Amino acid sequence: MLWKRICLGYLVRRGHSTKRSSSRRGTNDRKNLMLKPIGSGFGDGGVLGKRKIGHLSVESNKYRVRKKRKIRGDNGVCDRDVDVDRISELPEPIIHHIYGFMHSTKDVVRTSILSKKWKSMFSSYLTFDFDQRWFRIEGARGKHNRIKAREVQKKKFRGYVEKSLALRLDPVPCIDKFRLYVNNMSGVLQACMGRWICAAVDKNVKELDVHVNVDGKQYFVPEAVLLSASITSLKLSGSLLCDFGAIKLSNLRELSIKDTFLLNGHLIKRFEESCPLLEDLRLVCCRGLLHLAISALLKLRRLEVHECAKLSCIEIEASNLETFWYHAKKHQQCKIDLKSSGKLKNLTMKDRKMTDTAFQDCISKSPLLEKLVLHECTSLETLTILSGKLRSLSLINCANLREANIDAPNLYSFQYSGRRMPFSSMNVLGLCEAKFSFGPIMKPAQRIVEYHKLFGSFNRSKGFKLIVYSKQNMKIYEEPGEDYVLPNYFCKLELTASSRSVLKTVDNWLRECHGRSIVLVSPSTELIKFMRTMIIDREDNPNCCRFYSNKCWRHYVADVKILTLNTTNKIYYDFKWRSR
Repeated sequence: MLWKRICLGYLVRRGHSTKRSSSRRGTNDRKNLMLKPIGSGFGDGGVLGKRKIGHLSVESNKYRVRKKRKIRGDNGVCDRDVDVDRISELPEPIIHHIYGFMHSTKDVVRTSILSKKWKSMFSSYLTFDFDQRWFRIEGARGKHNRIKAREVQKKKFRGYVEKSLALRLDPVPCIDKFRLYVNNMSGVLQACMGRWICAAVDKNVKELDVHVNVDGKQYFVPEAVLLSASITSLKLSGSLLCDFGAIKLSNLRELSIKDTFLLNGHLIKRFEESCPLLEDLRLVCCRGLLHLAISALLKLRRLEVHECAKLSCIEIEASNLETFWYHAKKHQQCKIDLKSSGKLKNLTMKDRKMTDTAFQDCISKSPLLEKLVLHECTSLETLTILSGKLRSLSLINCANLREANIDAPNLYSFQYSGRRMPFSSMNVLGLCEAKFSFGPIMKPAQRIVEYHKLFGSFNRSKGFKLIVYSKQNMKIYEEPGEDYVLPNYFCKLELTASSRSVLKTVDNWLRECHGRSIVLVSPSTELIKFMRTMIIDREDNPNCCRFYSNKCWRHYVADVKILTLNTTNKIYYDFKWRSR
């Protein structure tokens, strides 16, 4: 019974103390209420009072940005902090430009939660994107169920497009872009597609993209498309039929034709005559194209030819051509003649049959070349590049390249991937980034010897950082030198003068490989800070890939342990990963 009396006495004393404190608090509150000035901004009704957002004040909201404005009053100019929502203050063209980088319409709709202005901005967005793959029904088993699922997909897709056009297309006088992707077409849907495309053309659409990927069926593009004076960008892909006899695309500046066997040299001439303002021409997998000759497109700046299997000759005479891409099929042989290519700046070639003579003839006509990419040019054996304008050079899987002489003092970026190091001489004093990927034939000791030989050609005063890595391990040297003993396991090597580039390489490596360890050798304070921010101070539950199924490496890291060895001046990062 004694312990009950003790507890009862404690409760009685606690009750008295509570009453006293409450009475004192009440008197203090009354005093504060009497002393508080009215309308001075200290209360909820004052001019400068805190606005409540849910249960948080504006000051405690981390996502608000404070901006100082000058407010002119009767007595002069005074500075005052005003809470400003910068996202809502963005002008409408900037918001529409941001929409253009979204992957789909769903992502655009998600931005409506940012502010009230963005919620109403989608209705004024003049881009229409309709993709039938969004309505794909997964998990249907059996032939009957799959047929039924395809019919449901077509019905939902047709209803979605009809509703969207009825709500958004009719009120606007013109639209910027109309994209239509169909991979499951029926007779009813085919008739609807013609009506949708004609409606977009009637609204003076500027960019039109039509892709039909249906086996065994052809879709006839409406004639109004090839007679439109408002279209500036036209992309046709898949099983399409067109009446190319009547072409009057007077304002067309970009043309892309993909996966068709109807295009031939005669139709290219028709486009040349009817599209004098054409600047960008891309031909992909045009199986009916045998000979490509262009001479009348005076404003052509970019030309791309990809995997046109039967193409045997390319003759280009365009004085303003700046970019040329050519990707050949595996055993395709094509003669390329770039006439009047004095303004060519970007050249990308993927041609297994291109010889040394053909390459030297091509590059000799381009004195202003700034970017050169040679990919799988297996017939090249000797390479000589003498250029004072070249800024970027990539040699990727040129397996038979035995000798390379490079004299490019202004070269900024260099990338090489191959079985051996064929560089006899290199004058690249302006180099800031270099990437090397070695094949399994080259032994580790040989790689180290080649690295020491190559590193002497670079300007070491720029503070290069050396990154060597394989699929499981990475080592970063803050101050590389020839006296370093490089690990035997590495198959890729990078040299960069920027700490930001180091972080980008680490981020890509973690995303692709989920490696086990990273070692920093003699790291600077800046590099340690960057690595800590990226790896250690990451969020436990990141929201960066919230709406995407393909997550980045941050979602799979289970634990990271750090070990610092002051004697050897090394920092070790050991990773433990969750299963994907």
